Amino acid sequence: MKRTLRDMVVPQLPSSSARTKRSKNHPEASASLPSLPEEILIEIFARLPAKTVGRFRCLSRSWAAALSSASFVDLHHQQANQQQAGLPPNLFFTTAQRSLHAWRDGRPVLNPLTGDAALSLLPQLDQDRALRVLTAKPCHGLVLLHRWPWHGHYVCNPSTGALSPLPDSKMPSSMCHRYTLPNTVVNCVSYGLGYDPAAKEHKVVRVFYLDEGGSAAPVTACEVLSIGGRQACAHWRPAAHRAPSCTVRPWTPAVFFSGRLHFLQQEPGGYIITFDVHSETSGSLMPPSGLDNVTFELAVLDGCLCLHYGDAPTSGGGDVEDTSNFYIWRLRSYDGAGQWEQLCSIRRQSWPEALVHLDRITPLEIYHGGNGHKKIMFATCALTVFALDVDVDGGGAPEILLSPPTGEAAVDRFIETNSDTHSMYSFINSNSALHSTVGLLEESLVPVGRVSEDIVFSSPSTKAWSDVLKWLPTCSIVPLRRVCKDWHAVINSDRFMQQHAIHANMLSEKSLKITLIDPFSGLFWTLAPQWKELHPRNTVGYLFCPRLGCRVVCSKPCHGLVVGSCTTQDTSFDFICNPTMGYYKQMLYLDPDGDTTFLAGRIGLGYDSRMNKHVRVRLVYHQRDMDTRSYQLGCYVHLTDTEAAWRPISSPPRPVAEMQPVHVDGKLYWMVDPNLVKTNTSLDGCEMLALDVGTEDFEVLQGPRCSYDQITSIVELDGNVCVVCSDKGANALDIWTLKQAVYGVLGAG
Repeated sequence: MKRTLRDMVVPQLPSSSARTKRSKNHPEASASLPSLPEEILIEIFARLPAKTVGRFRCLSRSWAAALSSASFVDLHHQQANQQQAGLPPNLFFTTAQRSLHAWRDGRPVLNPLTGDAALSLLPQLDQDRALRVLTAKPCHGLVLLHRWPWHGHYVCNPSTGALSPLPDSKMPSSMCHRYTLPNTVVNCVSYGLGYDPAAKEHKVVRVFYLDEGGSAAPVTACEVLSIGGRQACAHWRPAAHRAPSCTVRPWTPAVFFSGRLHFLQQEPGGYIITFDVHSETSGSLMPPSGLDNVTFELAVLDGCLCLHYGDAPTSGGGDVEDTSNFYIWRLRSYDGAGQWEQLCSIRRQSWPEALVHLDRITPLEIYHGGNGHKKIMFATCALTVFALDVDVDGGGAPEILLSPPTGEAAVDRFIETNSDTHSMYSFINSNSALHSTVGLLEESLVPVGRVSEDIVFSSPSTKAWSDVLKWLPTCSIVPLRRVCKDWHAVINSDRFMQQHAIHANMLSEKSLKITLIDPFSGLFWTLAPQWKELHPRNTVGYLFCPRLGCRVVCSKPCHGLVVGSCTTQDTSFDFICNPTMGYYKQMLYLDPDGDTTFLAGRIGLGYDSRMNKHVRVRLVYHQRDMDTRSYQLGCYVHLTDTEAAWRPISSPPRPVAEMQPVHVDGKLYWMVDPNLVKTNTSLDGCEMLALDVGTEDFEVLQGPRCSYDQITSIVELDGNVCVVCSDKGANALDIWTLKQAVYGVLGAG
């Protein structure tokens, strides 16, 4: 039986009889919307933007199934991306505001309702983190993104805004454990995104180079993560075949071409490592001869694998010398030697000064211009896109296709970048760090695959084990991560951690357990409920410092973590630890020239429930004079396991007292030091300072109706902010509790 295009592509498309029945019930619709053949509808849908097709999926279940079928997704990817003659390819940009922005024909695609240039908002990402495009040319509709510098990797479909984080990609466990080794010399990792048409699945591949120095031999490892296909997995697995011994170039992604991923080596002029995505075997490809000391990069241009590099621009008398050229080579054959031919040699003498001295330019694609000539589109690290004529000797003068303008609110939001990003570049090689935030835009309905946590918990047996494990104490959970990769993925997932934090602390019989901590060595001891012996394990953390001549304070546990401060005559530092897991890390004082005598209130720990992240907050008195009541107080925050460095925020509006802060419901609370307040701002009682760790906004609150000299501490009791005051006349302690920004007496004794 002959199958029609409708049968092959969208067999679940609503039948014409069904549409006829609807038209009988609505004769006016029948008159205005005549029925179209299914083949015509398919051709129309296949040429629509991906977001428009996504809206049509909402019409009915049958339409959703039809427009989500693998055959239609492939047809749409082929038909919706036909390039119009004379126009440059479509582009997308990334910003630090968690958005993707589309640019077509050199102009932003604005939302007609809001006037915003955003193509898609990525709500899964935290704000103000630089977003790098690792794969400038989409791989079957998907791209690989990276949150610079250590915030993880993501697979993204720019045309739909779908985003999926890769597991264990912030600081891979294969690398981070080796950072603790004293003789570690080199730790490199490079990522790449490929597509296997036989299995119809994407694969993310990463290659490690780990060198511990000394007599130990360097280790090269290759791991694969399958996405979207039948073999989709929640964790990385070793490649089918071992990777060759090589030093991959860090921060430089692999380029996918002809079923292979191409990784570059750290050494200039080294051979190219190839990885067959289907068979998962490695090979090598030699670069053009004569490039032994040249640091080159790869790109796919006009359907060919290309190699490009440029001479270092030098100036003499204000003019760029003749040696400042940019070269592009094209691969003709895939044999072992690699048959290359030079595609073009571009002279940069006629380029504008702003383009000549850029740290990085990257060719994106070759297209046919309006005059019929071939043009190469380049992207820069300065968010500028320009084109050069291949048919003109030396490339001619650059044609600026996109130069970020200023003055328009929508465009200004578009071109904003993270200031912290550029500070990171000072210690990373600019050739590998300054990747452009621009890529080619393809219309695609290809899904990004399920989140690793959804894959892990999709198994009924895994769900059952998770329900059992969440009741166990942490000291029993940690060793169970070594049972298998599935258990490791379950226990390390945010979903399980949240469940465990609730259920493991709901035991009917609760007893007071105190952990003793040595802040210098990071050792823990648990004091038994009878308080007669020490145990090598721990549950709830309080501090014990056996050393003389030092002052130590620590916080109450906040979602399992504890922070504290220690000061001696010789040193001053803060620390963070998880007593139940034996984790401990020291943090050096931010300002050695500041007031190191400020101890109790200088560090606090909060929890942002919207991001499921701990937030460390440091207050630093850069200058404090009690006699003149002058001070300079700074505030710095650090998102645990996400940010690489402390980030300053707005200064607190009041001076902070020498008293440990407390965290309740996403806010940190400090007592205000009246001895540094020049004016009497509170005639009745004292004041408090609150910081919302999510919004990073301060507010001043009225404290209890007692003098500052009577306050002994600020604590959290039963989920409430409480202030403990000493009433010496009555020989009692008064506890005030904060309710709706008003303090009342909780009790006295």
